[in-house]
Amino acid sequence: MFDPVKFILRLVYFYSRLLGALNFEIDLRTGRGRITRRASIYAAAANVMIFSQLILLSNSELMHTMWLKAGVLPEYLYLVIHTTRLSCVSVTLLSRWWQRRRLIELINALSRLAFRKPEVTRMWRHRVVIKCLSILLSEVFQVILTLFVFQRLMTVYMAVSIIMLYALTALVNVIISHIYFINVNVYCHYCLLNRELKAVLVAARSLEAEPGLRTTRMSRYFTLTDQLEDIARTQSQLQSLLQCSSRIFGIQSLCVSAITYISVMATIYFTIIGFNVTKAIPSWKYVNLLLFCETFFYFADVVITMDNLYIVLDVHGEMQSLLQQFSTLAPGLDSRFEMAYESFQLQLVRNPLKFKLYNLYKMDRSTAVAMFSSVIRHSLYLVQYEVQNRSK
Repeated sequence: MFDPVKFILRLVYFYSRLLGALNFEIDLRTGRGRITRRASIYAAAANVMIFSQLILLSNSELMHTMWLKAGVLPEYLYLVIHTTRLSCVSVTLLSRWWQRRRLIELINALSRLAFRKPEVTRMWRHRVVIKCLSILLSEVFQVILTLFVFQRLMTVYMAVSIIMLYALTALVNVIISHIYFINVNVYCHYCLLNRELKAVLVAARSLEAEPGLRTTRMSRYFTLTDQLEDIARTQSQLQSLLQCSSRIFGIQSLCVSAITYISVMATIYFTIIGFNVTKAIPSWKYVNLLLFCETFFYFADVVITMDNLYIVLDVHGEMQSLLQQFSTLAPGLDSRFEMAYESFQLQLVRNPLKFKLYNLYKMDRSTAVAMFSSVIRHSLYLVQYEVQNRSK
């Protein structure tokens, strides 16, 4: 039976292999990664071709046209965006080589966890579909809008340059999708752990009020203690995997953050300026619709990507709240059970879950709000600069 989610994941995998973003193979049956000579040789050749395309793009007709027109702010901003994206692609492709073994170990660890709890693969289905749709629609409308804007200057070579440029910058979305998928896996495992933790809490409360033989109660507490200790071990593994992921994707996440900051700022600027321009030019009335669609799906993709990070922090906080409810149980129920949940609480307190980029800043909602306010402020500066220059 056809499974659209498996098809999407395989498509992303083969697309990553095709572009050289993955320099190893993944067994599609087991989900285990391994280094092979064939994968290494092909990835090296693909990386060389991509770097060659970067050189060709720098001398392409598109870039020459942009530099000739770069006397105004929009062209400069357009060049900054794509230069930043291409720099991110270059850094990422290079970092994938020295981080290859760590990335394979991370993928294999996630595969082992998914093998133990296969229901995880059913939980992240809708998130995978939503992410792929947001990426696809955002990129499609962006390409169409670019081709429409440059239609008067369009030649065959320029069209090829535009397609080649967006094929390369699409690698940024491939990079983000790898980080996204790892976080989705961890989030779903956390949801399962919270579900199991609630079941343990409910069972402990029922034992608290249930009269019965001491041996029977001790046997059931023994089972609950084993379950609680297993939850604590799995949570520790998940947090270790998140820390490993932040080290592996640290440089890439920093580049993606810079790209997102500049791109969101430019999108707000282009949207405001674009609507004013298209009002004055009746022949560009369809640009408004394309601009609206491209802006809508781009911001939807940004929100989906950022939310994927914060929901992990949310389920971790929910786990801490559930553990605090264990303190409401009557004392003296079972010493080993009490030691298990106290040890679990101490584990979470001693090792809090935080996302940091090289200790530069924390990645949480307060930081996101501060960055968004900064983006809005700088976007308005750009709009004000554009209005002042046009009025002169």
